[in-house]
Amino acid sequence: MEEKISLIVTLYNRLEYARNMILALQQQTKQIDELIFADDGSSEDVYEYIKDLLQECKFKIKYVYQQDIGFRLAASRNNGARAAENEYLIFLDQDVIFDKDFIKLIYESRKKKRMIFSEALGSSDEEKQRIQKIINEKYNYETIYGIMPEEKKLEQDSFVKKEKLYNILYKLKLRTRGAKIVGLIFSLYKEDYIAINGFDENYVGWGHEDDDFGNRFFKYGGETYSFKFERYPIHMYHKSASPKDGSINESYYRKRKKEISKSNYTCKYGFNNRKDDDEVNLNYIKK
Repeated sequence: MEEKISLIVTLYNRLEYARNMILALQQQTKQIDELIFADDGSSEDVYEYIKDLLQECKFKIKYVYQQDIGFRLAASRNNGARAAENEYLIFLDQDVIFDKDFIKLIYESRKKKRMIFSEALGSSDEEKQRIQKIINEKYNYETIYGIMPEEKKLEQDSFVKKEKLYNILYKLKLRTRGAKIVGLIFSLYKEDYIAINGFDENYVGWGHEDDDFGNRFFKYGGETYSFKFERYPIHMYHKSASPKDGSINESYYRKRKKEISKSNYTCKYGFNNRKDDDEVNLNYIKK
């Protein structure tokens, strides 16, 4: 059965990456059905960055915006999931670019209670500048991928092999969980997302919302699936957002890790019940 896809991209400023995202999506061999920009309070107008690209888009584009009252990635992802009309959800960070078969390969590997994820090749500042220059001229991923050093590609291959081993050991009950998900790129059925109540909105500030989501997904009975691409996605360089003294969510995460179980894998504040009462605005950029 042909199931429809909602792609949710989290945004916070640096909105030139929203343009890159649309350029990558326009080239896909498998088209998504809707794109949802889930914005955590950007000060700029995303429409100004993408308006000249809209006519060529074969998918709906929605824009869901929450106020800038702190780093609320968990809440932003839930906003995007609530706005999603379709059965299958793909989540991406805004600064990821990818090859033309990216959506197709993920879609063909989908399965109930499976979360597909992938890491990306990290670019240096110099590599990012070269990549962006190519994108500005014409989005050609084969050319872009040639910029990335071979050792980064081989390193990523080794990560995937290790993650696949972890998943095998998990199925054999030799590990308590499979490979750790990476929030940069992941996908799952919306019904599975809702079953664990999405992301825990008590995570405010950098860190641990992805680990918590993964912990609850495993206790729900889910599995993870690490993807090996012929050409991996690329993460555009930016300065690290992680604080030098660690995550402010550390103690809450440790507490929740002990509480989460096969009979307790949801969260108090999530998809079904928001934590904050600030207004969330949903608009159509393209219907």
